[in-house]
Amino acid sequence: MWNGRWAGLRAVVLTGVIGLTGCEDTTPPWDRHVNRGDRLMQQGRFEEAKDAYDAALKEAETFGERDPRLPRTLTRLASLHDAQGDYALAEPLLNRAVSLNETMLGDQDPELAASLSNLAALHYAQQHFDEAQTLFERALHIREQALGEDHRDLTMDLTNLAGVLAARKHYDQAEVYLQRALTITEQDADDNDPALVESLNNLALLYHAQEHDEQAIPLLERALAVNEQRLGADSPGLSGSLNNLASLHMAQGDYDKAETLLKRVIHVQEKSFGPENPRLVPGLTELAKLYRVRGQLEQAEPLLVRALTINEQKFGPEDAKVARLLNNLALLYLLQERYDKAEPLFTRALSINETTLGKDHPTVARTLKNYSALLRKTHREQEAEALEARIAAMQQE
Repeated sequence: MWNGRWAGLRAVVLTGVIGLTGCEDTTPPWDRHVNRGDRLMQQGRFEEAKDAYDAALKEAETFGERDPRLPRTLTRLASLHDAQGDYALAEPLLNRAVSLNETMLGDQDPELAASLSNLAALHYAQQHFDEAQTLFERALHIREQALGEDHRDLTMDLTNLAGVLAARKHYDQAEVYLQRALTITEQDADDNDPALVESLNNLALLYHAQEHDEQAIPLLERALAVNEQRLGADSPGLSGSLNNLASLHMAQGDYDKAETLLKRVIHVQEKSFGPENPRLVPGLTELAKLYRVRGQLEQAEPLLVRALTINEQKFGPEDAKVARLLNNLALLYLLQERYDKAEPLFTRALSINETTLGKDHPTVARTLKNYSALLRKTHREQEAEALEARIAAMQQE
């Protein structure tokens, strides 16, 4: 579904070139440790990656504080902590990297801008928007001075700044930055450049956040056209653009257009991955949602049953992703007053959610609320009141 994250944020920039290992491993220790850490990071083996980066940092410390390998190592180690959500560990590393780069490079070097952006992204992740905005603004100013005001490398800074401003609901200011990013991209990119799609999507997302969907739709249609030219009409790479566009048409009540787009999503996923792949599930559930909104409940049911079957086969009957579909299908049966079919699905979803998420998780509370509604519909007031009391107790904690 709609992706609310802004391109460029939280993408820690790892500057510098990594050496390649030859047949006889004559690679210096720092390069070897960094190479290993990078491979392990890509594999999600964070503890082993940390050991490798710690070893690289130990080497880098011996080079002295005017060697660029030191801030680059600090940045890599910070990116590892960031990936694990350990912001308190990442921040001092990035602060030191910024300080070292300022000393080595001066205050007008693009590599310093990258270092500032990394620190800004970390503040953004913690919703420290004032600090993030100041750092992103400084990074943008440095790159403008070093590269010129129309250089393509500015688009990430512009997008980052727009993301911070949008998070603070300063939409008019955010729009100025995203319009500028799109203009730069249009000047530099050819007609099927994926960077053009990113800029169009970002601006469309901003308009959608303001409920200006009539301005967002042409941008998403243009992004889809670029992706079709670049990837082909049946590529699964179109799914994001198709889903986003369908969401906007649904928001505007243009259900026929949304239905056509969602059916196309399912088609391209089936063609590429087969009829039983979990990649089909989001499209199936969204199309079912559309039919539910239109009151076409009988058309929604087989889609949710199919999505449920796919996830059960892929992830097992006790997975949290299965519980979400059980809840959705049970709600559909509740709307159809098919209470005998809805109840076992609610109880099963509740059991899975309690096991996988914990008995006090908000998702458990929502499942309890849905189940309570069924109990009310079937005149089991005492059982419903017991569930509602449990929900109230959870909300007070």
